[in-house]
Amino acid sequence: MRRQRYSAEQWAAWFDEFERGDFTVAGFCQLKGVSSNAFYQWRKRLAEAATAAGFVAVEVSSPALVEIDLPSGAILRVPNEVAALRPVLEVLCQLDSDR
Repeated sequence: MRRQRYSAEQWAAWFDEFERGDFTVAGFCQLKGVSSNAFYQWRKRLAEAATAAGFVAVEVSSPALVEIDLPSGAILRVPNEVAALRPVLEVLCQLDSDR
């Protein structure tokens, strides 16, 4: 059976949900159907991408999506909705302030 792959945007939203909730990593991962190993790998990956990026230009490429070009070459495409943008921008701002 092939495992489901989730986008960086999905993981960023999940990390926001995790931080706002009262979850253990194991309990949260079980709820989402992902491994704790994947949880830690994605948390590190998103933290490194945001740290390397600092603040980056954000441009609206279409009414439905916002693209965030990171210096690493990665492009985050996030639905142009507050519920989707807020967790991504909060993670990026938090990581930048930790520098």
